[in-house]
Amino acid sequence: MGALEPFFESLPFAQACRRIDFDSIEVREPTRGGRMLLVSGIKRWADLRVTLEPMSYRETPDFWVIEVVGRLAASGLPAMVDFCVALPLDSFQGRLGIEIVGATKSERKVLTSAPIASSTAG
Repeated sequence: MGALEPFFESLPFAQACRRIDFDSIEVREPTRGGRMLLVSGIKRWADLRVTLEPMSYRETPDFWVIEVVGRLAASGLPAMVDFCVALPLDSFQGRLGIEIVGATKSERKVLTSAPIASSTAG
C-alpha cells in the first residue's frame, strides 16, 4: 500500500477565499421541501462570488456552523453590491440549530423541529 493521505485539517488554506460579513439571516419554511437559509449583506467587490459553506462533522453538533465565504473571481473590482445567497438546510442542522459565521461576527439561530402530524384514535 502507498503512503497515507494527509488529514484534511493539515492541507494548506486556499488564498482566494475569505470569510465575509453579512447583514441578516433568515430561515424560510417553503411550501414544499425543507428549510431554506437566506443570508444577505453588502459585498465590497463586484466580482466577489459569495457562497455558504457548511462545516463537516463526524457527529451532529449543537449548532452546525455555516461560513459566509467570498471568492474573488477576477482582479477585485471595487463596488458596493448587495448579495443574497441561499442554502437548503436538509443536511445541515445541529441538535439545537445553526450558527452563521462571517469575518467579524457570528449569529446563532435556534431551529425548532417541524410539527409532527399526529392522529388520535377515538
